[in-house]
Amino acid sequence: MPSRTIVLALAATVASASNAPSVSMNLKHPKMGNGLNVNSLEGDFKVESKVSDDVTMGVNLNNGDSPLKSVFGKFSQKFGNGNVNADLSMTMSNNAIAGDVTYTEAGNKLTFDVDSSSSDIVNKVSYSKSGNGWSFNPTFNLKDKSIDLEASADYSADTNINVGLKADGSSSLEVNHRLDADTSVNVKGNGADLSTMNVEVSRALDKDNTVKPKFDMASKHMTLAWVRKLDAGRTLNVDLDPDNSMKVGIEGASDEDWSASVQTPWGKFSDADVSFGRKFQF
Repeated sequence: MPSRTIVLALAATVASASNAPSVSMNLKHPKMGNGLNVNSLEGDFKVESKVSDDVTMGVNLNNGDSPLKSVFGKFSQKFGNGNVNADLSMTMSNNAIAGDVTYTEAGNKLTFDVDSSSSDIVNKVSYSKSGNGWSFNPTFNLKDKSIDLEASADYSADTNINVGLKADGSSSLEVNHRLDADTSVNVKGNGADLSTMNVEVSRALDKDNTVKPKFDMASKHMTLAWVRKLDAGRTLNVDLDPDNSMKVGIEGASDEDWSASVQTPWGKFSDADVSFGRKFQF
């Protein structure tokens, strides 16, 4: 059965359980410079419906040989003084149920990463606690009985620091600093090793245009991004990698607006990849 027929049939089925089903569509055509070929068109579709205030159900499909990729459900329930939220999916290829189950109460958040195909069922448990200008996020990996730590704090009104330490001994550091109302700097790397740092400067040229040059210390490589605000809440994004490729994308004001992108390597425009999509609310 063609995937389009399956999408429409499932949309009709979901519609019977809700007055507002939706279909999200994302299409991609690789090497568009060689001409439009329907057989080369890659498609991903999500049919989703809010069954009740606490339950959302849906399916993920594509236009391949096995259209049905997964079935998913999102559930929310009051539990004691807190709330339980589950975001789970069952993959058709292995019939495994996986996802996150989260419990929140009074600023505390526990997240369980579950996978029915895993011998331990629960792969890891994350705890999150945040306050005014700080957060603390340890993660317990049950399989190897290790702990990863992440913490964030505002050093000042203009500077935020995020540090991470993994059980394997690796670490990460990210610093966000606002120089003025139009300029900010993001520095990210492995621990305090300056040779691994990525430095990105964001500069607003005016109310509609922002440029973001980025320099990789390890490769001595620079890229440039340009963001322009368009009418109707849309945004134009241009990413330039002088040595490799260029990407141009338009994002809508919401999921229910069209988005599109074109990515091409320099000198090989026949290898351009084109993608577009949007969400349809019925």
